[in-house]
Amino acid sequence: MILPILTILIFLVTLGLLISAAYFFVEAPIAKQRLRARLVAVQQVGLQARGGVEADILRREALSGIPAVQQVLAALPPVARLQLFLQQAAVELQVDVFLLIVASAALFAGVAAILIGTGTLVASVAAVVGGAMPFIVLSVKRQRRFSRFSEQFPNAIELLARAVRAGHAFTTAFSLIGDELAEPVAGEFRLTHRQQNLGLPLREALGNLALRVPLPDVRIFVSALQIQRDSGGNLGEILDNLANVIRDRFRILREVEVVTAEARLSMYVLTALPFIAGFLMLLANPGYLRPLLTDPLGHRALAVGAVLQVLGYLIIRKIVRIKV
Repeated sequence: MILPILTILIFLVTLGLLISAAYFFVEAPIAKQRLRARLVAVQQVGLQARGGVEADILRREALSGIPAVQQVLAALPPVARLQLFLQQAAVELQVDVFLLIVASAALFAGVAAILIGTGTLVASVAAVVGGAMPFIVLSVKRQRRFSRFSEQFPNAIELLARAVRAGHAFTTAFSLIGDELAEPVAGEFRLTHRQQNLGLPLREALGNLALRVPLPDVRIFVSALQIQRDSGGNLGEILDNLANVIRDRFRILREVEVVTAEARLSMYVLTALPFIAGFLMLLANPGYLRPLLTDPLGHRALAVGAVLQVLGYLIIRKIVRIKV
């Protein structure tokens, strides 16, 4: 049983090394071609804009530096969501590189489980957990970036209101936010301003902002701007009121986090306790946990325990996460 598994693992490692080598050797000329194509596209957009033709600007990111891999990934619908996920987390990796990291993590975890003498079931679970780790890290980075954006967003709206009152054009105020504030809010508004300058209609540029930052505050902001541009009104007053509402919502959210801090700490402790206790038992008496790793009944017990652990974590997380 172990020999076929090792053969498959060796094949996967070799395949990963070949893909990595092809990526690094092919990426340089592909990048140059991509840069030339972008320069030509920008030049054509400028000519179209001067000729009075509305330009449809679509910002596309390469999924891979290898054309064959690019075609395969482009045909898979979940890949587009993964690419957006990487952009939202501000991770500057192409999709194929991230998937290679996922495969490598799963392979490493599975091989490590086999080398310490576990069965096929435990090795499979370890491979799944190892492959999920990059996604967990990516999700944490994405959530932290959104949290920083939420903290800075009221300041950005107030700066936008002051710029409009001072007589600046609305799109120019976006550029001021990109210059005056810190990341990540500066980068998002800078990108929105750049898209609008390249010819994308403001409504679509704001829609892209709401897509990249899918927060309720951003959706309210985009909707308020679109309604104001259609029906008119005092834009400065609208932005001030919106900034105050977002600040109050953020304050209430922080109060909720303080109230639920003990429950969240209990969630982390209860989640980590089985792993810590098992590790300490393994150090103190390695033979004590051996039946769980070698006996088929122990494998089933570990699988059931893992499922219950995940369910318990999700239930507590659902309880302590109060939407505001």
